[in-house]
This record gives sequence, structure tokens and C-alpha cells, in this order.
Amino acid sequence: MHSEHPFSWPALMRIVAMGIIVLLAWKALAIFPVILIAFVLAASFYPIVLLLQKKTRMPYVLAILLVVLIPLIPILFLCITIIPQMISQLPALFGSLHNVFGQATFLPESLRNFNLLAYLQGHFDASTTVNIALTIFSVITTIVLTFFLLYDFERLLELFLHIIPSKEKGRVKDLMKEIAVVTGKYIRGNVFISLICGVVVFVGLSLLHVPYALPLAVFAAVLDLLPLVGQTIGAIPAVLIGFSVSPLTGLFVIILHLLYQQAENAIISPVIYNKALNLFPAVSFLAVIIGGSLFGILGAFLALPVAASVPAILNYRRKYNENVRHTGVSLADKEASHA
Repeated sequence: MHSEHPFSWPALMRIVAMGIIVLLAWKALAIFPVILIAFVLAASFYPIVLLLQKKTRMPYVLAILLVVLIPLIPILFLCITIIPQMISQLPALFGSLHNVFGQATFLPESLRNFNLLAYLQGHFDASTTVNIALTIFSVITTIVLTFFLLYDFERLLELFLHIIPSKEKGRVKDLMKEIAVVTGKYIRGNVFISLICGVVVFVGLSLLHVPYALPLAVFAAVLDLLPLVGQTIGAIPAVLIGFSVSPLTGLFVIILHLLYQQAENAIISPVIYNKALNLFPAVSFLAVIIGGSLFGILGAFLALPVAASVPAILNYRRKYNENVRHTGVSLADKEASHA
């Protein structure tokens, strides 16, 4: 006797839709970093947009424009005032680094004779210009895509939920919002911490009379975006330049970075993150190593919020199971019966 299986058009459509999504994702693999960054930025900005709209009662589109464009003001100021100054100081900075390496007898001869400035000048050609233009285009694309993701945030969420079984929609929607909150807190906190790092390093290097304090501070702030290892790597050029001034200055630069690193780990990060990422140090380190090895700098940057989302998923599942045991009926079944 053969058992009959009822044909389900909705199930078939969900399978087809998922297949199309996978195919499009594979085709769009080249621009995946841009899409991922835009999604992360949209998740970070969305609570701010809602709060701004609620407090001021301004139109939703205007709130999005303000939230997206206001952070661009200091970036434009940086491009107009600070970056030209940094570019003018780079040749002298590279020359100082070359002198430091040349006097380091413990280094191999090939590394001591390596001239970074000559290397960069020799490799700056038409392809480099194209890469710079593509980078600028990617930044603009990311900003525009972030705006449209914010504009259609709720509709995109509902569109995604259409491929989820009806009994699971409520749980999945709440879980996605919880993950978005964790990701948003991390991104906003990380950027703010990097700004603090840049200011502290600039003031410290200026007080120590270390040359090229501004580009060294900007370099340290950018590297500080990388969790765990970024601050240490970002301190290396400043330490080298400090020792080129004098051994005592180099020692003070090391102390400056060590003191700030301890303050960031013990005070600044816990206060700003407000325990949004409940991760053990070993888990954080492993997440950064795995993310960096798989997806490079972008993977290292996003490793912690991804790792922090795993406990959120497990915790949500635990609460759901506890509710089922106590009531005998799941929340999803209740929502389905009311629908």
C-alpha cells in the first residue's frame, strides 16, 4: 500500500526562492563585502533612525538622511584638512622608518636595505589608480545601499520572513532583531573606541614631541578597529619613530600604548559596549583568528558580533523550550492559532 504525500505549492515556492537567492548570492560574491558592510551598517543605524524619528517626529526618510550623512561630515573634514597633511608627511615618515630599519643590525640585510618609499613609487601605475577609483566607488555604493536598506528595512524583513514557515515567523523575527541589536552596539562602540584611541595617541605623541604624530595617530585609530590585535599592530610605527628620536622617547611611546591598551580593555570597552558582547577572551581570540583567516580584515572586524550572536541564538532557543515545557504550547503555535 502506497502512502500519499500531499503536494504543497507554498513549500515548492520556498524551495525555488531559496535556490534563486543562493544563485544570486553566488553571482554577487565579488561584491559580497560591500553588501555585508551595508547590511551591518543598516543594522547599526536602524535603532538610531527609529529613536530620532520618535523624538523629533520628523519624516522617516529625513531621519535616515541625517543618520547616514552626519557621520560623513567628520570624514569629509578629514579628507579636506588632515589627509593632505598626512600625504605631505608620508615621504619623510617612510624615510625615517628606512633609517630605523637600516640601523637595526639584528634584522636581515635584505630587510635593512628595503626602501618602502621607492617600492611604493615603483609600483604606483595605472592599475593602482584604477584600484583607488574602484575603492571610492565601493564606498559610495556602500553608502547608497545602506540608505536603501534602511528605507526598506521592515519590508525587506517581511520579505525574508515569507520564506520562513508561518509558525516560525514570530521567533525568527524577534531573533533577527536581537542579533541586529548586538551587531549595532558592537559597530557603534568599536568606531567610538577607535576615535578615542586616535585622540589619546595624537595627544600623547605630541607631548612626547614624536614627529608625524597625526598620521601615526590616524594609523593607530584605524588599526584599533580590529579587535584584540589591532591596537598592538597600530603602535609599531610610532614605536619605531620614537626610537629614531631617542631610546628614551621610544620607551615612553611603548608605555603610552601599553597604558592606553590596558585602559581600553579594562575601562573604555566594558563601559561603551555595556556588556553587549558576552564572550570569554579565549572565544574572542579564536573568533578573530578564524574570521581573519577566512575573510581577511573584514572577517576579523565582524568576527566578534558574529560570535556574540551564537549565544543569543542559543539563549533564545533555551527560553523558547522553557516556555514550551511550562505552558505545553509554543509561542509560534499561539501566533498561528490567532492568525
